[in-house]
Amino acid sequence: MTADVEPLRTPRRRSGLSSNRIRSFISIDLDDPQLQSKVESLTSSLLNLGADLKPVEKENVHITIKFLGSVERAKLEQVKTVLAQVRFQQFPVQVRGAGAFPNMNKINIVWIGLGEGWANVEQIYEQTERLLSELGFARESRGFSPHVTIARVRSSKRREEVSKFLTGLSDENFGVFQVKTLRLKQSMLRPSGPTYSTLYETSAVQ
Repeated sequence: MTADVEPLRTPRRRSGLSSNRIRSFISIDLDDPQLQSKVESLTSSLLNLGADLKPVEKENVHITIKFLGSVERAKLEQVKTVLAQVRFQQFPVQVRGAGAFPNMNKINIVWIGLGEGWANVEQIYEQTERLLSELGFARESRGFSPHVTIARVRSSKRREEVSKFLTGLSDENFGVFQVKTLRLKQSMLRPSGPTYSTLYETSAVQ
């Protein structure tokens, strides 16, 4: 008898990226330096409370319009064509309030919310959903809840302190930024955390 030989296997890529597929999403980036600094200050305050969390790097904060998942490169070319059809004028968005998902008793995600201007973000979302559905992407079953994720919580350490701190910021005005672009982003998963790069962007109409 011959010994069983296990076939060679190609190691799984840690980046979440195969040779012809890209982990991707569509977003409005919070690329205003003053707001980015405020986000960094806010996450620093949470860490100073002793919270066990991983902040989102300030250059990575964004409003997710749609998470696409792992998409074939050829399909992404179609996505770029579709995004070019999304129409919007430049508009201001107020960043206001803070909270947690799923709730303050079980904090997995810390977010900051949107105030005035969120309806314009929703219009971009609705256009994007309709156009991408024509390419075969499933529509979201949940209602659109625009927000900016600023930290992911690892454990319940100091949960009550974090909850109290965020409750005190429920109506905090963090500032205003101008929405000028809608971007298709690539997400590379690494042990230190995801890194994002822009694959395509479409700008507000003049």
